[in-house]
Amino acid sequence: MTPHGSYTDEQLVASLANGDAAAFTEIYERYWSRLLAYAMGVIRQQSDAEDIVQELFVSIWRRRRELHVERALSTYLYNSIRYLAIRHIEKSSTYSDYLQRLGFWIAGVGAPDVEADLRGRELQRQIDQLIQELPEKMREVFVLSRRQHLSYKEIAERLSISEETVRKQVYRSLQILRTRLGPLPHGILIFAAVHFF
Repeated sequence: MTPHGSYTDEQLVASLANGDAAAFTEIYERYWSRLLAYAMGVIRQQSDAEDIVQELFVSIWRRRRELHVERALSTYLYNSIRYLAIRHIEKSSTYSDYLQRLGFWIAGVGAPDVEADLRGRELQRQIDQLIQELPEKMREVFVLSRRQHLSYKEIAERLSISEETVRKQVYRSLQILRTRLGPLPHGILIFAAVHFF
């Protein structure tokens, strides 16, 4: 039998779905340190980063039979870590602290400085103002999606509109925000819009 170390990620995911603990161990060993480094880049606290990575692997093991990885395993893992890290920051920070940490993370800055703090506050003010300027229904859909974190289905039911209308309103809102904010560091607007609002 082929040792798990020579398996591709796809083979490991397939084996994991069949309850193969050795496949899980190989995924863990293959990705643990890289995911920890990535989590540290977001939250900058070793113990919290370790907890986040551990939480991901516990979740993967528990959901191993229904785990659905559409793209590369590495993409799935990094996206999951980013999501868990962002959720951790949301729970432990105020909204402004959250935006500030995002700015530092995107800029690759290790410690806060006055200029970065001012840029973060200004970006927050601009985004809040632009959201207020959105057409009323579009703003309502956007806020329910990004600030209250409701699913498209929940928003559609609450507002008695179709899920497709919700999807289009959120997409259009993001387009308007991107256009009106102008050039920003790569990915900051989408990242901020998806995780902060």
